[in-house]
Amino acid sequence: MNMDKSKILNLIINQLRADLSVLEQAVEIARDTATHADCLGSSKYETMGLEASYLAQGQGTRLLAVERSLVWFKSLECTEPTSTIALSSLVDLVDDTGDSQMLWLAAEAGGLKVRYAEMEITIVTTRSPLGRALIGKEAGDDLQINIAGNSRHYEIHSVY
Repeated sequence: MNMDKSKILNLIINQLRADLSVLEQAVEIARDTATHADCLGSSKYETMGLEASYLAQGQGTRLLAVERSLVWFKSLECTEPTSTIALSSLVDLVDDTGDSQMLWLAAEAGGLKVRYAEMEITIVTTRSPLGRALIGKEAGDDLQINIAGNSRHYEIHSVY
């Protein structure tokens, strides 16, 4: 299969931009809610303002993560693929039941999914057990990892 990594990279960047826009709005709404006079409780049992401030903080943390991911992906240059898996490799991985999955190995945005040519591509970071296990492997290699106490076996079908 022909994989145009530059098109996939653009899909990832566009998805991150869309996520960033939604998160910016969510942070603004949560901040406004947390500071609105109607949310400031008159007793210690009225905690809507406090809960909204926690939400605003969480949304703000997520916003920073998406901004960091966007910067990382925008800095990538699509180079010729190598046979060894490294950051920004696109990997076709097949599990022991024959199910295939496409993964983009990245430093940021783990779990993000984009659709390309009728398939779903999932971003996996090197902070995950699967991402760590992929580094340095090549097409045809097998790998076995433990995820949440379950042993998983994979074969690397292709590297782009």
